[in-house]
Amino acid sequence: MIHPTPRLRFAPSPTGPLHLGGARTAMYNWAAARALGGTFLLRIEDTDQARSTDASLQIILQGLRWLGIDWDEGPEKGGDFGPYFQMQRLGLYRQAADHLLADGHAYLCYCTPEEIDAGRKEMEAQKAGFAGYNRRCRSLTPAQRAAFEQQGRKPNVRFKMPEARVMQVHDLIRGDVEVNTKELDDWVMLRPDGVPLYNFACVVDDVGMKITHVVRGEEHFLNGIKQRLLFEALGHECPLYAHIPLILNKDGKKLSKRDADTNMLDYRDKGFPPEAVFNYIALLGWGFSGDRDVFSREEMVQVFRIETIGKAGSKFDEEKLRWMCGEYVRRWTPAQLLERSKPWLQPVVPATALTTHAGWLQNALACYQERIAILSELPGKLGWLFGVPAMDEAAAKNLAKDPAGKQWLLAYAQHLEGSNLPPSWPSDRQGVDVAVPLPSKKDAPEPACAFWTPAAIERDSRAFVEALGVKFGSFVHPVRAALTGTDKGPGLFDVLFLLGKDACVARLRAAASHVAL
Repeated sequence: MIHPTPRLRFAPSPTGPLHLGGARTAMYNWAAARALGGTFLLRIEDTDQARSTDASLQIILQGLRWLGIDWDEGPEKGGDFGPYFQMQRLGLYRQAADHLLADGHAYLCYCTPEEIDAGRKEMEAQKAGFAGYNRRCRSLTPAQRAAFEQQGRKPNVRFKMPEARVMQVHDLIRGDVEVNTKELDDWVMLRPDGVPLYNFACVVDDVGMKITHVVRGEEHFLNGIKQRLLFEALGHECPLYAHIPLILNKDGKKLSKRDADTNMLDYRDKGFPPEAVFNYIALLGWGFSGDRDVFSREEMVQVFRIETIGKAGSKFDEEKLRWMCGEYVRRWTPAQLLERSKPWLQPVVPATALTTHAGWLQNALACYQERIAILSELPGKLGWLFGVPAMDEAAAKNLAKDPAGKQWLLAYAQHLEGSNLPPSWPSDRQGVDVAVPLPSKKDAPEPACAFWTPAAIERDSRAFVEALGVKFGSFVHPVRAALTGTDKGPGLFDVLFLLGKDACVARLRAAASHVAL
């Protein structure tokens, strides 16, 4: 037994951001560790020194935290099985390589890249059926090795593949798979500078960190065969492997940068709710239940099993992701929506609206809660509240549609001027800042207020229009166009309630002055 407690890991390379595939791999390992009552650790595979950066590492860590994926051991946490950076473990790789050399499971290879390429071409010409490394250095005599040393050649360490054989391997997702090792190469384990290659470092680390389960992408399946043989050569038990299928685009092809953001923090910066992104990614290859797509991290942990991950690739659909984001946004309270929207609102919304008049702003946001999916959509929708809006084409058409429109606007402005419409919000609130339920909240009771609520505004407006002798629909569109500069957005009565008397009267008269007689 490798370890009495399940131990799983996510091992990214800090050569770029955390992308969708990596996030899903981390998520499944995290969920499995939590479901099994085990340990989830983070290991950094930083052997690519030319491309590894601390900036990339920090982006990966931030991406994991944003998704709600925490780790028990690893960077910033430590642990009993560290170090958790591969470049801090070089001595361990050297020891393992020496052990394999002494036992005859590895050998020193002095071939230059040119010699390796020439040998491969020669095997191709001979139609040998296998065009990998020709194993020229596999059986060197001590004298031949000494000669290469005198030439100044620095050897790689190669793993000596066992004789070709058919292996039966069990994968937690694929089941039992039969693999023939005859075309597997004698692969390089350790470079002359002591830096390990992936397959070797991965196994040495999994042994040292007592890893019991490995969940990773299906592109590593053949690597898994090499690693099984290496575990065998080292005399250690192999972890249980699970190779998850690819994430595909809408056309069923491998997902590329053109199909989705490659950096999870791009989703954060655009205002995607992290719990919605987590929820959606979890479904790319796994299902929570037959009748539910929306679930929490805690609910996932309760039911997650590695064996229930699907065998087929899953298609990434940003429209479905946005739908799920909308599902989460609509579940928030007005106060939660405001708090979570602040990073996007602060550049465009007056500070007093975010603080002193938070109740009023919650009402404004509530008008859009059913209409948005991501928080970065809000600033562009709220501009009409904080300044006279420019008239878009559709609004201009509505404004000029009826020859009597100018008279309606002026008459309504005069009517509102003598009405009990709230004062100009948020600049003149007279100390009142309650979050009054808007008409969109159908089940909310109308509160007792000293001023008109949206429901009262609707009753008064309908009576006014009836007295005016025009169709209500004909009246609503030019009035809303005059107040907001667009034909889209909240209902007219919400608009009137949010803007307040002074702003409404001024905008109606200003719009009327631009309507031709």
